[in-house]
Amino acid sequence: MKKLHFIPVLIILLLFNFNTISQTVDDIINKYIEAIGGMDNLNAIKTMVLTGKFGGGGFEAPAIITFKRPDKVKFVMDFQGNSMIQCYDGTTAWQTNPWTGKPDPEKMPAERTKDMKEMADIDGSLVNYKQKGFTAELIGKEDMEGSEVYKIKLTDKDNDVTYYFLDTQTYLLLKESSKRKIKEKEIEAEKFYGNYQKQGGVMMALSVEFRAKGETTGQTGTIEKVEMNVDVDDAIFKMPEGK
Repeated sequence: MKKLHFIPVLIILLLFNFNTISQTVDDIINKYIEAIGGMDNLNAIKTMVLTGKFGGGGFEAPAIITFKRPDKVKFVMDFQGNSMIQCYDGTTAWQTNPWTGKPDPEKMPAERTKDMKEMADIDGSLVNYKQKGFTAELIGKEDMEGSEVYKIKLTDKDNDVTYYFLDTQTYLLLKESSKRKIKEKEIEAEKFYGNYQKQGGVMMALSVEFRAKGETTGQTGTIEKVEMNVDVDDAIFKMPEGK
């Protein structure tokens, strides 16, 4: 009799644990959203212009990133009198890179287009992830360079996976880790976020470091000025004709 009662109790406990894990993922993501300012403050941002510097290995150049909802972004970096541009206008991703002998604008390949679409998302992939067609899974807790973090696995509509590491105390994003296939080669990359400050009611990381998997240093970006809800003309995102 004890065995007969034990089996359904075990099933109930397993179901309870499954539901708890599922709810915990959304609970943690909701706390992350609250930590960075909440949906009202996020939704209030219609445009955003970030001014700062990017570089690495002794190289540093001024840069400006311009965002406009729902899906436009333009990155411009100036160096030695030339400008590198990476842009997504909501439909087409394009770029210019005079330092590689390609000063005329050209469309980006499919994998880079996807990267630019993700970059154009002002809120980030975790916010409203279900509406975007993504799935989230809580992997658990782990130590990240002395900080305890929640590790969340986010799978997009193409089955590409990105791991997000959220501080268990502040719920702020400390790191992203992703693996992407580019020209038949898998590239693992990491982003480390820091120097969080409140801008327009939203907590933003004003420093980011980009590393290839396994490297201890990489390229860095530092934001020096944040402007929100300034006038931004759609025309700046359109790909100009080549000379």
